[in-house]
Amino acid sequence: MTITTLATAPAAAPLPAKLYDATRLWSPADAGVELSVVVPFYNPGAALRPTVERLVRSLTAAGVAFEVIAVSDGSTDGSELTLEGIAGVRVVDSRINQGKGAALHLGFAAARGSWVGFVDADGDIDPEHLVEYLLMARDGGHAGVYADKRHAGSVSASSPFRKLVSTFYSTLVTLLFLLGMRDTQTGCKVLRRDVLADLLPRLRERRFAFDLEFFVAAKAAGIQGFVGAPVRLSERVAGSTVTSKAIVRTIRDTFVIFGRNLTGQYRPAVAPVTVIARPQALSTLRAFGEAA
Repeated sequence: MTITTLATAPAAAPLPAKLYDATRLWSPADAGVELSVVVPFYNPGAALRPTVERLVRSLTAAGVAFEVIAVSDGSTDGSELTLEGIAGVRVVDSRINQGKGAALHLGFAAARGSWVGFVDADGDIDPEHLVEYLLMARDGGHAGVYADKRHAGSVSASSPFRKLVSTFYSTLVTLLFLLGMRDTQTGCKVLRRDVLADLLPRLRERRFAFDLEFFVAAKAAGIQGFVGAPVRLSERVAGSTVTSKAIVRTIRDTFVIFGRNLTGQYRPAVAPVTVIARPQALSTLRAFGEAA
């Protein structure tokens, strides 16, 4: 295991870093890595190592050539040290807590696989789903496969409160964006490398609304082919992160995304077309005019 610390402002005056340059995603994937898995985490305690161990076992058993990029979003509990000795795992430490979205951006910028996935570190989602989703995406030629907790085949042990919050939020998203999907937020997805490379430069969300912004940007860009898949949700090992503050902030970020979408910020940039008349063409036109 290697630990990379991202250079940031001094701890005495932490300033949010810019979202990270992911232009390397346009480079060809490494021949020896089919799937890069980003595991963002913030003070997950004892939940982190079992999640990553199960992920590595599942990918190894399935014969998938993989890398795991575990991104510490400024964790202070030393949880990154629990990953010592797990083969195929890199740890990136951003030092500053910015949010799940920022941690994902950082992990994606380092990804070497032709497919890029991510899964929450808190222990509520079985990381074995990533094997299932990779096979679905690869064999079906999809742009990506995402966990859909409202899928008929999904099973959830989430608390009634979390289910209520989820239903409210998915209804809000449906009304605002008409994405045609029931669940954007469950933290387990596999995405095609070129799709990420295309969309990441337009994404700005650092926190929980990252997933929503990704799908909104994909729709604006005309990228289709995302498929929802069943997911098994257990009780969180590391405790719930769905606090009242997080809920209010996510709703606020959702309306910010709505505003960006209205102003066309997620549409692909269209380069201006410059027409240069060739001298030969001008001569031909002039001769034609004289003949007339």
